Amino acid sequence: MTDILQQKRQLRDQLKAIRKDSDLFHSQHTSFLIENIYRFVCTSCNSKAVIACFWPLEGEADLRPLMYRLYQDGYQIALPKTPLRGNPLTFYAWSPTASMQEGRYKTIYPDTEIVRPDLILVPLMAFDRDGNRLGYGGGYYDRTLQHFPSAKAAGIAFSYQEVTRVPTEKFDFSLPAIITELEIIYIKG
Repeated sequence: MTDILQQKRQLRDQLKAIRKDSDLFHSQHTSFLIENIYRFVCTSCNSKAVIACFWPLEGEADLRPLMYRLYQDGYQIALPKTPLRGNPLTFYAWSPTASMQEGRYKTIYPDTEIVRPDLILVPLMAFDRDGNRLGYGGGYYDRTLQHFPSAKAAGIAFSYQEVTRVPTEKFDFSLPAIITELEIIYIKG
């Protein structure tokens, strides 16, 4: 195993351990995170844009209140379906009345039509101030961001997920913005 892969695995393990004890933190800070994401969406996209969110997995931020709010404002909301390894995510239109299905890795997505996102909100395990992100290791969002080059993207995390440096490889896709409960970090590129 390469040194970078070992570093990524160790960092993932550290963050997974921290996230196991983060329920109280999340309950106290999610509303601040959602406000920052909402402000970012409203200043970055027109009101008819397709905003790709994610249904929360264990330890992730719960964006469902944001999804409802953006939907009420006229934005189209999309959720990803995780395909077989090696492929980009596919996004399906979400509404409060959409029938939901369980996908790979316990993900949830709507049983609706496929849509093309204008903005992709990316969950992450860790991030640094250069826009580097550590995901779950499947490369789905790296492939997805390459597949949708015209879509804007922003990482979604809590401030405790910030690290000094995320180990990266040549195929890792950096993000132009990271949104936490404390701030919106715009990466100078």
